[in-house]
Amino acid sequence: MAAPSMDSIPGSFAALKAAFLPEKTANVDRTIQFDFTGREAGTWNLIVRNGTLEYGEGPAQTPNATITVDSDDWLKILRGELNAPSAFMGGKLKVSPASAAMDLMSFQTWFAR
Repeated sequence: MAAPSMDSIPGSFAALKAAFLPEKTANVDRTIQFDFTGREAGTWNLIVRNGTLEYGEGPAQTPNATITVDSDDWLKILRGELNAPSAFMGGKLKVSPASAAMDLMSFQTWFAR
């Protein structure tokens, strides 16, 4: 079976699930809503809870954070073509509430590279 593609938003979430490291999230309980703009505009959610990952299309019920980003920029971040902290500092990636931005830095450690 081929690996999920990082060329579309649905493929990116499947790829994140495939790369998920449950042992890194044993004590994590986070719900993240993604509001994508641009070519693949839409809302998705990702729930990481005690070593499990679920995702789906649509808004999260009670997100700890909402990330707003152009869909193409998100895919570039996941493929390593755009640096996430630089995208955040440059306003391409927005996190609400702002206090969640530092907490989300651990996001990248939840997945194999």
